[in-house]
Amino acid sequence: MLEEKISLNLLCNFNDLQDDESFPLKTDFIEYIKTCEFRSDFLSKEEPSGEDVTKAIAFLCAFIQENFTGPDLKDTINLENILDKVVANDINNELESNGVELNANVKFPKCLFIAKEILRNSLKSFEDYLVLHWWNLRIICVHQMVLEELAQSLYEEFKKSASYLLEHSLKLRNKEFEALLHLEVANGYLLFHRTQKCDEILEKIYSILEVELKVEGLLGVRTKFQQKALPQLCLKVAQIKEFLPSAVSTNGSTVLPKLLNHEDDTRLEKIKFSNEEDNLVLNIPSVLQALVFSKLKNVCRAQPKDLLADEELEPYTNTLLHQENGPLGVRIATLLFNIKQEANHKRTVERSLKQCEELLTFINDPERFSVKERFSYLFASTLIPRWDVKKQLGDLMVSLGMIKTALDLYLEIQAWDEVIGCYNHMELRHKAAQIIKQELDKKPSVKLYCLLGDATDDISCYETAWKFSKETSGRAQRHWGNYFFAKKDYESALPHLQKTVEINALQEVQWLRLGYAAISLEKWELAVHAYLTYTHLEPTGFESWNNLAKALIKLGDKPRAHKILGESLKCNFNNWKVWENYMLVSVDTQNFEDVLNAYNRLIELKERFLDLEVLEMVVPAIAVDTPDSQGRPTKRLWKKTSELLGHQCVQHGSEWKLWQLASLVAVSPLSKAQKLQKAFQTYTQKETSWATLEASTLLVIDLCGDLCEMSLAAVESHDPSEGSLVTSQLSSARLSAQACIRGVEKNFEKWDSTVEKLTELQELYERTTEELKRRM
Repeated sequence: MLEEKISLNLLCNFNDLQDDESFPLKTDFIEYIKTCEFRSDFLSKEEPSGEDVTKAIAFLCAFIQENFTGPDLKDTINLENILDKVVANDINNELESNGVELNANVKFPKCLFIAKEILRNSLKSFEDYLVLHWWNLRIICVHQMVLEELAQSLYEEFKKSASYLLEHSLKLRNKEFEALLHLEVANGYLLFHRTQKCDEILEKIYSILEVELKVEGLLGVRTKFQQKALPQLCLKVAQIKEFLPSAVSTNGSTVLPKLLNHEDDTRLEKIKFSNEEDNLVLNIPSVLQALVFSKLKNVCRAQPKDLLADEELEPYTNTLLHQENGPLGVRIATLLFNIKQEANHKRTVERSLKQCEELLTFINDPERFSVKERFSYLFASTLIPRWDVKKQLGDLMVSLGMIKTALDLYLEIQAWDEVIGCYNHMELRHKAAQIIKQELDKKPSVKLYCLLGDATDDISCYETAWKFSKETSGRAQRHWGNYFFAKKDYESALPHLQKTVEINALQEVQWLRLGYAAISLEKWELAVHAYLTYTHLEPTGFESWNNLAKALIKLGDKPRAHKILGESLKCNFNNWKVWENYMLVSVDTQNFEDVLNAYNRLIELKERFLDLEVLEMVVPAIAVDTPDSQGRPTKRLWKKTSELLGHQCVQHGSEWKLWQLASLVAVSPLSKAQKLQKAFQTYTQKETSWATLEASTLLVIDLCGDLCEMSLAAVESHDPSEGSLVTSQLSSARLSAQACIRGVEKNFEKWDSTVEKLTELQELYERTTEELKRRM
């Protein structure tokens, strides 16, 4: 039976405090494997022993060393012989998931397969053994990392394992290990692009470790010649209770690779803050360094890619890159992250190239770091395939114009998409097709058939890829659909796009394209399904929320569209188009407060914004206290509406309608009369020939009548201090009525519709005159 007491020794979170003698595996994984016996029923045993689990961990760690951490495994011939005895057949197909193939660079895939099988059998017999679930979670994540793309089935496995681990994490009775477990789960969710779930778990870790991560703005300078200090972002890590071991005690023996210097005549190597204390980098424990890096990745993934987002990431990278001690995995991952960030800036791209070359050397050099150092807190930080580092180096070379050198590197790691890009850049597209055909002759694969179709525009290649996969490959259908999509043949693209997401639902871009194709073909229900699925996978894309709302409006579901557009605004607060759509849908759904909020935001985003049509629908409804969509009274919005109209009247003082609308929500009869006075003046000044048209004549008579009525009402209810203002308003109203009456009487046209209204206005004029005489 497996014993819970040895579980913590099986987790491979190597550090300097760990007693290596109590650990059964050590770090020479092949040597351990060579000492083991493997019977013919090794993979089919119903009740694996503790020794079998240790063997599984050894196989997985050997796989990780060869494919992720480096250096190359020693004595690989013996390893291959052992693997062939345990698994005789080629298992690449067994490791495919949802039709997604293994990356062509993966070495010793049988190690992963053996580890996965043993852990699966062990979990059947020992369901309550927490560390088995923990290793199962790690295997799922490692398996996903060596696939060409995300796989739905692996995500389902991950969710099940993560749920169990989070539910039973208290069994560990150790806050550090509990935090490490949550970190690995958070990183797993991030691997599958679930940023919201990752963020929730990170918040839980802050609580477990009693730590706060705060990004503050502090005054500082970035360049050598900068005279005035400006606000710069800085990360502060505050430990409420310092119970974690220091980085010196856990990883003090590791000499971490440093960030290379800029060698720039202008930029400082790091921000210099005005307060000297802020320039001192706080040394934080290894576990917290892993936590900060997970937060960094999540912030990067959750935000749009722009310069502002880059500035928000900088405090995290600066904190990690200037730690004196810590886990090697965190440092290498942070350096690689920084390389990717700086690759987009001309002042730092050369440093990125040198840094990437140095990292690759460190990974491959067996003398530079020990295996123990490479595995220290590795699962809690991140795992980076070695071919990804090479690909990043190739990308940097391309950005610096070193196309041929990058091409050689891409060919080495079989990065065929990039190979095709290089040949296209060199105007040798035929050469790309030639290379792919040569590789197909060596070893056919779905990916190569699809890439050949891309390189030659031969649609039959996609059909061949589909048949080669025995009609299981989402990639074949994706390339097939994308071929038609690029030609705007959405009718032909649609069935292939539907099929590819049916096979593998974790294809974000394909859901977007499916939605766009459906909207183009006015298939609104399909568009809703596509965009709704995409927003679950990638909730930060405002365009998807916007398009989803558009499809819902077309289906007549405006209340739901209103909620969807609200989510869209969370993703892009500064896009006026989304705000305008949100405002219009809010009008249709009687969400009056949202209309006012959207209108105010549009005033901030668009210079001299004005939408009279919206105001004419919303202000009268609020003025008469029309209940909103939730049945709440809208009189509570009078002040907000009045402030909005006041701003609009200042900006667009010549619009008479604004003054009239403002009068509807004015707080007193005097205020209403004053605004109606402005409405009358602006209209008659702008429309000088108003008395020659029936419609405008009626409008002026009505406006002048309301003006007189409100002026008379102001006499009945006004503050004693406003007596002179009331008298002045009565005088203005009288003059306006007199001008209106004369204008109508002078006009030679007589309309029946104006006779009665003119009589009413004359009566109001006389009453106003009498009241004015009485007050004089």
